[in-house]
Amino acid sequence: MTQCNDCSQEMREADSCSQNALIFEREGRFPLVYMRNSTYFDDNERCHDCGIVNKPGNVHHAGCDMERCPLCGCQLISCGCCADNIPVTVVFMPVHALGVGT
Repeated sequence: MTQCNDCSQEMREADSCSQNALIFEREGRFPLVYMRNSTYFDDNERCHDCGIVNKPGNVHHAGCDMERCPLCGCQLISCGCCADNIPVTVVFMPVHALGVGT
């Protein structure tokens, strides 16, 4: 089995990655916080790459080729927005912590 680097769950057994936010650290500026994309899926019951259950609200596991970048909308693993020169932290953040819907 393969374990997710972000949430430490077995990728093919977990319904979703539990780490739902990306924090982009920017030198001398406030960090950018984005909820991880949870609406882009393939047509199978489970994701062909990371194994999550394909349904809105579920988050792809680290390194999944289906996860989209919140900055540019391309594949997160290959777009370059998360390059080594921009530190990114992956965390669990309750939606209410961001003031969504308030």
